[in-house]
Amino acid sequence: MALSILKEIQLSLLNQMLQKGLINNEFEHLMISKRAQDPQSVVQTIEEYCAEVEAILSQMKNDIDTPEVVFSHLMASCELVKDKSIRIGSVLVSSTCMLLIRACDERNKKTSKMHVQLRQVHINIYNFRFSLILELLKNDFSTTQSQLEVYARMERRIIIVQIDEAGSSSF
Repeated sequence: MALSILKEIQLSLLNQMLQKGLINNEFEHLMISKRAQDPQSVVQTIEEYCAEVEAILSQMKNDIDTPEVVFSHLMASCELVKDKSIRIGSVLVSSTCMLLIRACDERNKKTSKMHVQLRQVHINIYNFRFSLILELLKNDFSTTQSQLEVYARMERRIIIVQIDEAGSSSF
């Protein structure tokens, strides 16, 4: 009975994340697939995604704070976050990554043909815009991360109950 309640709660959490636009059906399909292989891999997949994206975003924040920002490096990092997010079904984070990538593209296209003085003003504007979108990305990731971590904790509880039930039925 406890197992069915936990699974209902987890399904409710999944539906909430879907309704909020944090994840898409890819997340659900991936979790079902991982669970069939090894229930612990659901938890591991979520933990790895969160740790990797958190590290990349932290590095991006450090990079944007340097005097000579290398936007090609920031774009590559953002592409990496986007790809990881798409693979796990984290649609909110991948969408915000697209905003950031477009901001970098705009900056590169519009500032490459400008006069030096005007170019510097526009670069400063785009750097500020990039910083704002990066903060939005960090916020969207944080929101998604907290929900994914709750989902992973619920998965751990389900695993423990399944192990307990399997142990008590073998007596």
